Order: sequence, then structure tokens, then C-alpha cells
Amino acid sequence: MDIDKLLEDIFNDDVSLDLKALFEEKIVEYGVTKTRALKLLNVDKDVFEDIINGTAKQPNLIHVVKIAEFLEINVDDFIQMVLKNQNTENIASIDRARKVRFLMKNFDVKALTKLGFFDNTDDIDELVERVLHYFGYDSIRQFEEELVTPLYSRTKRQFSDKMKDFWVRSAYQTFRLIDNTNGYDRERLKDVIVNMKPYSQDVKNGLYTVCRALYNVGVTVIFQNYLTTTHVRGATFIINNKPCVVLTDNQKKYPTIWFTLLHELHHVLFDYDAIKTNSYHLSDDEDLFLIEEKANSFARDYFMPRANFDYIKTYIKNDYMVEQFAKENEIHKSLVYSFYTWYQQELYNKNYYAAFKEYYPDYKPAIAKLNPITWDEDTVREASEKIKAVFEIN
Repeated sequence: MDIDKLLEDIFNDDVSLDLKALFEEKIVEYGVTKTRALKLLNVDKDVFEDIINGTAKQPNLIHVVKIAEFLEINVDDFIQMVLKNQNTENIASIDRARKVRFLMKNFDVKALTKLGFFDNTDDIDELVERVLHYFGYDSIRQFEEELVTPLYSRTKRQFSDKMKDFWVRSAYQTFRLIDNTNGYDRERLKDVIVNMKPYSQDVKNGLYTVCRALYNVGVTVIFQNYLTTTHVRGATFIINNKPCVVLTDNQKKYPTIWFTLLHELHHVLFDYDAIKTNSYHLSDDEDLFLIEEKANSFARDYFMPRANFDYIKTYIKNDYMVEQFAKENEIHKSLVYSFYTWYQQELYNKNYYAAFKEYYPDYKPAIAKLNPITWDEDTVREASEKIKAVFEIN
């Protein structure tokens, strides 16, 4: 049953039927008295009157079905007629149930409250209004009609799925509103990728400069704060035939952001058609449909291929040698330590993840100019306008 349509029809004065008159017509047609008809239906007279008059606070479903059958009316239509006679308090309770269903189905309210997206309130109207206002929708129906079809689907959706859906919808709306007017040029993208490595050395402005260059070749890159339990490092969308990339701070490490950017750009270059068919791709998602290792290898080989690791591993504790090695390879030295750590784990099963922390710069200055989307933003539209302004500065 479409509850939205049901509620609309309840308040539609054009939809009207006199149930009492219809009942009188039926007992005349069947040649029985009202008392006899109700006895055969096993419906108490007072109960019948309450249902017909709309005064029953909680009409018994079995009685409703029996009366609808007697009157030869479709049950859904009869329910609509019964509800049309209900008092405003009962109708409001139906509307509340619809809103509760909408929130519980689509959002992890507890987690989003903890993040600051929702205020700490149990007011259903306020919670629904917050969602609709943030995404820019006028109604629950509009929200649900414009949803992006998720890549993952299960019979029972876990809380993490709801958080992923929220993250995806936020990114999708942001890209749709930014609406990059530059045409996607794959060959020019290759040129940007070839020349972007040195910018990793500039912590404050490097990522910003590269993202502006990508925007000019039709690839929009935004940054969204990581959402707990999603396990999503980044994502690639195809919207209006243009690639769009989302980065997160799920590991809160400067080298990881650059690695993720190259990883996603590999998907743009080589998995464009597959992503276009599926609307988007979440990297590190547990339900992958693309081969992630190819994208990982692409990013590793770009910054620090195996041969470079074999060379620098002997000198890794010599800060001067690592500094010179990083300069020669045109990368920030934190990437040297980050990839060294990965190779040690992968090749020798040695854990160095707690080492070299002093060489990792704070990642926040790198993303500051990109106006990262946080979950206390007022609306996606406002966030999108700030991001668009950054990319279109002359």
C-alpha cells in the first residue's frame, strides 16, 4: 500500500463515498435487515457504527475486511474511505508511522546523532525535516523516487549499509549540484596523472592544485569525512558521463590520501564503462565488483615500485638518505615510509605500522582548501557551492 498516496487521498475532498448509504443499498439488494446482516458478518452493531463513522480508534482489520467484502469494495479503497472519516489525531499517527519507517529503513539514527548530523532528539518530524533539508528534497516521496540504486543489496540491510547509503547519497547530490561543465578528456587526464607526483611534496597546496587540474579535464574530486563502520576509503562515480571521485580520511594519514586518489584515477581510466553501468564504485567495500588489486598496484608502482623498495630498505633508518631518495623520486618522504611499511608486511609479514609516525605530516592542511564535507553541514547545496567556487577560481 502506498501510504503517501493514501494520506494524500484522505485529504482530497474530491474522493468521497457515503458508506452508510452504500450499506443501506446493499441490505436492500440482498433482502436482509441491518441487524441480520451484522449478525451474519459477526460484527457488533456498535463496532460497525464506529468503523463506518470513523470514530473507531483502532479499527479491527478483520472487521474492516469483512465489511469491505460485504459492500463489494476493494479493501485498500475501503481502508481509505474509513480513514477519511478518522479524526486528525489518528491520521497524524499514520503519518508518524510512515516517517518512522522512512527513518528506520534508510538511516542509522544513533550513529548519525553521534556524528552530529542529527540533534539529540526523538522528535520524528525534526529528524525527517533534517534529512530532507540536508539533501534538498521537499518530501519523503521525492527522496525515495530519486535514490541512487545501491551496488550492494541484501535481504536484511545492516547498519553499515545504511551509513554507506547515506555517504553515497551525500556524494551523489554534491556532484550533481556541482555539475562540472568541463568535458571529460581521457588523454588530458593521462597528462595530469603523469605530472602530478611532485605535488605530493607540497602538503599545504599540492592536493588542492592537482584537484583543480583534474576538474579542468572533467574529473571532479571532493573530500567527505569518513563515516564509522563504512570501511570506505574512496569512491568513483560516473554522473552525466563525467568521472567523479570521493576521498575520505578513514586512516587519517597523508600518504593514504594520495594513494587513494591514484587508486580511484585508475578506476576512471580503466573501469569507466563498468562503473557507468553500476552508477558508482566504492573502494575497499566488501562487495567489490572490480579488481581492486589492479588499482592498488597502479598506485604503488606510480609512487614506489618494488625496485625502489629494494633499494631504500637498507637505508630506511637514515633520515638523510630517505630525504634524498624522496626528492629524487619527487614524492613526499612520508610516502616512502608508508610504502616501505606495506612491502614489509606483504613480502616478509613484518609489522612496521606503528613506526615512522614522526615523518607523517598532518593531513588536514592538505584537504582544507577543498572544503571537505563534514556531517554537521546545513545542506548539501551549500557545501557544493563552496566546493564549486574553489574549483572555478580564476
